[in-house]
Amino acid sequence: MQPWIRRLRGLPVVVALLVAAGSSSTGGAAARAVPRPTGQEAAHCRALHAELPAALAGLERGTSGPVSEFTADWGDPAVVLRCGIPHPDVLTVGSKSFDRYASAWEIGGIEWFPVRLPDGGVRCIAIHRAAFVEVVVPKEYGGDGTGQTALAELGPLIVKAVPEGYV
Repeated sequence: MQPWIRRLRGLPVVVALLVAAGSSSTGGAAARAVPRPTGQEAAHCRALHAELPAALAGLERGTSGPVSEFTADWGDPAVVLRCGIPHPDVLTVGSKSFDRYASAWEIGGIEWFPVRLPDGGVRCIAIHRAAFVEVVVPKEYGGDGTGQTALAELGPLIVKAVPEGYV
């Protein structure tokens, strides 16, 4: 584990951050851009896509697009999963958004790096995996536990399809 990450265990942290997030949904083209992983990352993402459920945290799978083997969404507003995203600036030493003291959550067997979004949602990035997996949870799901349930349900699927490693 990288020394700049402090592990926080316990779902109350997730709920607190999701509830504290701002005031509007996380829709839009930026949240739904299709990643373009190659090689082994793409293979891991395809394996994950094959495991994804028709319903997540009680939300039905959508087709809000763009439809890809590297993306999926559930509900309206949508919880959006993207697999094979480029290395996030927030995790890149030297970038303006890098925070060496940022904390991570361990949920569902995955270490998630949370990023508050200006529109009120939370962007959670599965770290220490052979491909980066991002899940954007709209602020509408912060107070009712849907966000933490979604991460908990996705965790074992990511563990199965995307092995530990570093991108």
